[in-house]
Amino acid sequence: MPQFINDSQRGIRPHTGIGPRWATKRIVPAAAANSGECVVSNDSIQCYMLWIDGIGAWQLYLGHSFSIGAPTFEGKSADITLQANISRRHATLQYAADHWQVTADHQTSVSGRSVDSATSLRSGDQLSLADRVKLGFHVPSILSSTAVIDFESTHRPVHSVDGIILMVDHCLLGPGRDQHIYCPDWPDIVVLYALEGSLRCRSSLPLKVDGRPPSDSAPLKDGSIVDGENLRFRIEEIH
Repeated sequence: MPQFINDSQRGIRPHTGIGPRWATKRIVPAAAANSGECVVSNDSIQCYMLWIDGIGAWQLYLGHSFSIGAPTFEGKSADITLQANISRRHATLQYAADHWQVTADHQTSVSGRSVDSATSLRSGDQLSLADRVKLGFHVPSILSSTAVIDFESTHRPVHSVDGIILMVDHCLLGPGRDQHIYCPDWPDIVVLYALEGSLRCRSSLPLKVDGRPPSDSAPLKDGSIVDGENLRFRIEEIH
């Protein structure tokens, strides 16, 4: 895992807002598919590792429906796999009709309520899988439907991460507590979103992507490094 070093201790300036909401899924143009960019497809869930200097690591999933289960070598694993004694397809989190819900294939509860059919999720709910696995569910920003999964028990994915982002429209990184990933020393917000078949980032800050300043929003490639004043992060695809 690459390690980076912050060399600035400059303070936080107020955030002035972000642009409009962006769609997360597009038809993939041939040019994007052959460019090395992080491709966003309609055919499957897209997954990335996001390492943020001085903050931590997250798994970033793009889509609208995400299955959760234990790792398996027999057939296709769930989208989100946890090292836990749960079924390989235990439950599914889905965003549809402007709200999140969970459907259970095996023993699941939401904030103490057993899930027998599709059950709505609210920000702040605790999701329990087979009693022992506890996950926190949060939708931090009123500007985005993207959700954050926190680990409230000791069970984690195979990759060592601080949390999981379920990106429906865009992912907000920055100094506000209502951002999906809280980066207290950043001077302003950075937005990750999908457009025309590729994962991109944009900000009011002067950023560099792989050492070059983008003209506006910047397409991200597998292994891209984004840096700016007092911030740096790297993104890699998980295949």
